[in-house]
Amino acid sequence: MTPVGQADTDSWQQVGLNSSRPKSSGPIKKGRTCKMARHDKLYTWMRYLMLLLCVILVISGFVLLGLGAWIRYGAATFVDVLGPYSSQLIYISYICIGMGSVLSFTGLIGCCGAWKENRFFIMLFFFIVTMLFVAEIIGTIFVLTYRNLVSLVVRDASKNSLMTVYMGPAATDPISTAWNTVMVKFKCCGFENSTVDFKGSVFSTTTGLNYPKTCCVNKTLADCDGITITPSLIQPQSCFGKVITVIREQSVILGSAAGCICMMELSSMILAMVLFVKLGLMRHPW
Repeated sequence: MTPVGQADTDSWQQVGLNSSRPKSSGPIKKGRTCKMARHDKLYTWMRYLMLLLCVILVISGFVLLGLGAWIRYGAATFVDVLGPYSSQLIYISYICIGMGSVLSFTGLIGCCGAWKENRFFIMLFFFIVTMLFVAEIIGTIFVLTYRNLVSLVVRDASKNSLMTVYMGPAATDPISTAWNTVMVKFKCCGFENSTVDFKGSVFSTTTGLNYPKTCCVNKTLADCDGITITPSLIQPQSCFGKVITVIREQSVILGSAAGCICMMELSSMILAMVLFVKLGLMRHPW
């Protein structure tokens, strides 16, 4: 039988032992709470960053849509100048429109996944963006590898269309209309050598003229008859340099936009993967 004094001592020790537990666990609990708060804040910032990137991807998709529409309709003059090869540029415009549509749709999926914290949407976003990223890298390598060949093809196709298809200012076929528009808009004549390009062409053989009226600086002058050739009468610059300048300017814009899109896609892929893992740990903690 335990004495009364001993029992009181044991009870007080037990009370003291129990009362000391909150004091020792208090800092640990507080540290865990601060750590969780930091993780929650980081997770929130990552969500908002992914939302921002997805919105930018949606906008980039619409930019690609606009570029495809410009190639198909706004740049129809340059497309028609290529003659038989114009269908290739039309295919490129369709590719831009398709890529822009997929990119905008993917950005919307990413926004839904980040906003609703849905792992399925986030994983779907990750897979689609990964495929787009790989396709863009392959396309960039292809363009860089064959850019000289493409330049030669564009050059030969344009010159061939001027020599074999162009029929003069009065013609209404697409290629003749395109060449007339280029020469009037950019104030140029011929392809590389001004009036020399028309020698032996279908236009010169059919009409007996050395150059079309669209080559003249002032088309209302009497000397602009297709036969008289003077330096002040004919546009001194050829159209090839003008067309290449416009194409290069658009290529720089397209290349810069593609590079920015690739960087945003890579960043969004990393964020999507981190958020996917984080959501899994939050819903199924160890």
